[in-house]
Amino acid sequence: MPKTVMRVAVVLLAIVIGTVWMLRRHDAAGWHWLVNGGWHTTARLGKLGPEEQRWAAIAWRYVENNTQANTGLVNGSDKRPVISLWQMGDLLIALTAARQLDLIDDVAFDRRLTLLLGTLNRLPLTSAKLPNLLYNTQNISMVGYGNTPQVIGWSSRDIARLMMALRIVAAFHPQYSEYLERVILRWDFCRIVDNQGQLYAGQMQDQKLVTRAEGRLGDSEYSAAGLGLWGFANQQSLRPPAQHVIIDGLALDIDARDPRTTWTPSAITTTPYMLSGIEYGWELPGADRDIIRLLRQRASNVYRVQEMRWQKEKILTARSDFALSAPPWHVNDTIFANGYAWNTLADDGKWLPRLAQVSTRAVFGLWALWDTPFTNALMNMARLQNDPARGWFEGRVEATGDYNRAITLSTNAMVLEALFFKSNMAPLLRNGEITAQSYFRQQLRDPFTAPQRCFPAVSARADAAD
Repeated sequence: MPKTVMRVAVVLLAIVIGTVWMLRRHDAAGWHWLVNGGWHTTARLGKLGPEEQRWAAIAWRYVENNTQANTGLVNGSDKRPVISLWQMGDLLIALTAARQLDLIDDVAFDRRLTLLLGTLNRLPLTSAKLPNLLYNTQNISMVGYGNTPQVIGWSSRDIARLMMALRIVAAFHPQYSEYLERVILRWDFCRIVDNQGQLYAGQMQDQKLVTRAEGRLGDSEYSAAGLGLWGFANQQSLRPPAQHVIIDGLALDIDARDPRTTWTPSAITTTPYMLSGIEYGWELPGADRDIIRLLRQRASNVYRVQEMRWQKEKILTARSDFALSAPPWHVNDTIFANGYAWNTLADDGKWLPRLAQVSTRAVFGLWALWDTPFTNALMNMARLQNDPARGWFEGRVEATGDYNRAITLSTNAMVLEALFFKSNMAPLLRNGEITAQSYFRQQLRDPFTAPQRCFPAVSARADAAD
């Protein structure tokens, strides 16, 4: 037998063996995952077991406890009536997950979503015709970090998260699509994204609005995907400049841009990579095969380096940003930042190693995407990090084992999203893009009546391609 034919036969045999193994391992779930592009990872799939259903119910209890009856919004942290645009996206995903996991029925889902749709379509906007960073959950007024009336600017990252969440709801409940799409038709995108796909944030400084490029490696691509779902240009943000750092012999990519231009330190964290996997299978809208392959490799390395730390140093590791119930209130727990591995920083850049923790939201994301002894160990430790009457804690302090008992919408929504992904047996948004028949595209089709706020151009040729 010629060597070339023999090599091909060996490769085909390996594929067959791998496929049989996956099917035996997950039965019908394995086949569903394979045909949906899941050959690149060993994700957890299938119907939730009794304990997993209990985990979901605890996360949903946070939503029930913190819902505001007048607006349908949910407090971003327990009993504190403030929510960010990012957390509005979290809320929509949590609501969709609750329905798909049978935590609520159609009637409860409709009532909650209807109230939310009305609120989102009435949100007061900044002078730039964009949503503010923060809102009061009781009266939807624009507020600052102290929950007092204030316009503090906008974040393209947060806006992209909400835009993605609107598409998740529409993908699973298309009957609400028109009202979901009306939400962003009120906004002006001229200052969020340019023709090359660079994303921008705005911040009030000395009573003036200053606009700067926003996004770092990982976050940049994830935000670009949210806008790409709606047809906006996103190529530049899908290709941020990168350089290598070495941790335990493993080369990881980090943003090569000056942190002063991105508003955030160059850092590697788990969150954007796990969300890109759970929601898109790393096949981001607008990304070509090279970008998709690179994103999968980066996500794998983010997973592997945390696993390696556990294997070598016996330190359970799941890094994400998290909230505290006391100053400094918010912490960026990283794999690498500001020149150091396993760096833990306050928002002002202060080094806070004593606050490093095993993040509940990172545990659930890693556990959902990688079915391994490492994620089993993480979950065995984290599965009790909750108050059954209030929701899931932010995490467990690495240095002492104490709980960080702060409870937030983002972490409880992540628990629901990870379990939703497992039950769905495929990435949540493989078919979430706007179609030619959508209300959104209909409004943009006529150049004489379309809103003149830098929405994507729509042509008959583009519609025909759909």
